[in-house]
Amino acid sequence: AFCAASARRIAKGAMVPFAPQLPCIAMRPSAALSLFLLSLSQCPLALASFDGAACDKMYVWDVRDRVVDYLRPTVNLTGKLAHRNRPSDVPLEQRRAALLVNGQYPGPTIEAMEGDLVCVQVTNNLLSEAVSIHWHGLHMRGFPAMDGVYGVTQAGIPAQGGTFTYRFRPNAGTHWWHAHMQANQMDRGLKGPIVIHAAKDPHGHLYDEERVVVLSDEWPNADVCLRVEGAQPGNPVCKEIDKASWNGQWGDGSAEYPWPLVTVDKGKCYRLRLIGMMGQAQNFLFELDGHNMTLIAVDGKDVHPVMLSRLNLHAGERFDIVICANQPEGNYLMTATYDLACSLETTPVPKMPRVDSCKFWAFLNYKGHEEQPAKATRKVIGGYHPPTGTGGGAAPAQVSGPVWDTNLRSAWQMVKNLEPQPEPEKADITYVIDVGVAGPPFEPGAPYAGTDRMYMFTDVRPWKKPETPLLHTKGSCGVEGVPFITVPDNATVVELIINNLSPTAHVLHLHGGVFSVINFAPFSESWCSAAHFECFFLPYGVAKRLHCPTAREGDPGTKFPYDAYWGCAYDSDKDVATQNLIDPLQKDMISLWRRSWAVIRFRADNPGTWLFHCHMEQHIPTGQQMAFNIRPKEQPPIPDDVPTEGTCPRWSAQFDTAPPRPPKRTNFV
Repeated sequence: AFCAASARRIAKGAMVPFAPQLPCIAMRPSAALSLFLLSLSQCPLALASFDGAACDKMYVWDVRDRVVDYLRPTVNLTGKLAHRNRPSDVPLEQRRAALLVNGQYPGPTIEAMEGDLVCVQVTNNLLSEAVSIHWHGLHMRGFPAMDGVYGVTQAGIPAQGGTFTYRFRPNAGTHWWHAHMQANQMDRGLKGPIVIHAAKDPHGHLYDEERVVVLSDEWPNADVCLRVEGAQPGNPVCKEIDKASWNGQWGDGSAEYPWPLVTVDKGKCYRLRLIGMMGQAQNFLFELDGHNMTLIAVDGKDVHPVMLSRLNLHAGERFDIVICANQPEGNYLMTATYDLACSLETTPVPKMPRVDSCKFWAFLNYKGHEEQPAKATRKVIGGYHPPTGTGGGAAPAQVSGPVWDTNLRSAWQMVKNLEPQPEPEKADITYVIDVGVAGPPFEPGAPYAGTDRMYMFTDVRPWKKPETPLLHTKGSCGVEGVPFITVPDNATVVELIINNLSPTAHVLHLHGGVFSVINFAPFSESWCSAAHFECFFLPYGVAKRLHCPTAREGDPGTKFPYDAYWGCAYDSDKDVATQNLIDPLQKDMISLWRRSWAVIRFRADNPGTWLFHCHMEQHIPTGQQMAFNIRPKEQPPIPDDVPTEGTCPRWSAQFDTAPPRPPKRTNFV
């Protein structure tokens, strides 16, 4: 009876509780779960086909190729010039070969309550590309096979009609979904918001309504632009940034491209769910004229409210802020600044060409205020003067609060979680992860992603995709040369000392949970700050003498001009003095400043295989990722409808009736 009940629950996508009569209930959880999984091997129906009738929320997605205007792919505005054009009427230089879900950009919003069984049926009608979808920020506890990472948790959903239904019970917060099959699929349009409401919102009394605000960089041809072939290390081949959009719309105030608007009702307070969906741009500095911003959540985790005047939103991060529409009616300027590109408005450097603008604008619009803001005017030497608001926005009030920028060590003490997680004096296990560039150097004619390879691991080992998805074998087959770590079962608190041994910054994301940032290097506030652009080119020998005795080369023998592949590594004797073990901020993204280090800790208590990688899209095909294999003995069986590939047997194959698997595909995830 227990086997039959368990089979029915698994078929419905649910986690299976322990039966009260089983002796394992008195054991410690890990042993109990191991025994429970062993019992499932005697249940022939335990991995029956998924039954969608059990879903609390069901979404049906159709993925198709489209040709769109990359400046506003699917936004259809009123007015003769601002309506959506057919592809043949879009100027040739603005046409993007897009990949869209249900014809939308950004894609459909997933909205549910925490704990709901959410199901997303994905039908891949692309002509030639397989897809997989990752749910960024959702921990997939109990559902590791649904994390959507090609080569780690699944094979791709086949093109021209392949279908797969993801199902999971989400954790609360502001999150987002995006393709995780091939790096540039996300930048061609496969991404969208996730809003999971908490059963009890501790900040619910602060606001009346919600708005989602998506920020993204935009490229006419991401397949070309977001590559690193012969560019400065880690930088794209086109330029640092082209355009950026607000909720899928770029604007310059013209009739063809009006300013994007976020419309509010006077007298109401709003929770703005800011989502950084950038692919190449590392960050945007976000500002709002005339309205105080109160930060209430970071990467889905609630924090004590803190008033800010400006915040730095990195790629992949989510910040929830509360603003109140308590000013005179009008249009109030909202600014997103990619500060790392601002010098390139006027002063290009070798292999880093001039950009048209590092600032991108929208307006907070009070409903009923119809006056249109004018266009921005060009500066003489490059860039633009900001447009002026209208109504009350023409002379906005001064805002209050500090600037919050986690590129700076001082910022990590400004924001505190509502539910802090103190850390023990010592972690159960510590790994030193180096982030760097490996050879061979680029030469014309070299294959894509075959040169200037990037890595993040305990040794110089760029990513190599397993023969069969890592979760499907528990790392036991087809994994030669694959950078992954199986964390010992007796280790719960895992510490990562991360050294950036390269001249570029990175934004790192951990799947399967959150981590606590217990220490952060100070160099971004001194000799390697954004104002010291020469730090990018500083030779290793000079830095070791002047600034950093602990400097280490990323891959000795691999040379960037001026011998600049190095970083200032963590010094355990000296740097431990600045760690915070009392109330470190919990996140699932971290900006790792150039040539710097950070120390994070996570709990290895979510059985599964979880990717840890840079979220700058051009760094993914070149290898900057690794995986953690957590509690393999407790990992649940792989549902038989999860796409797989390769020659290795799936460890739970005795349960399934999967069709013959396709051959191994490309190395991208």
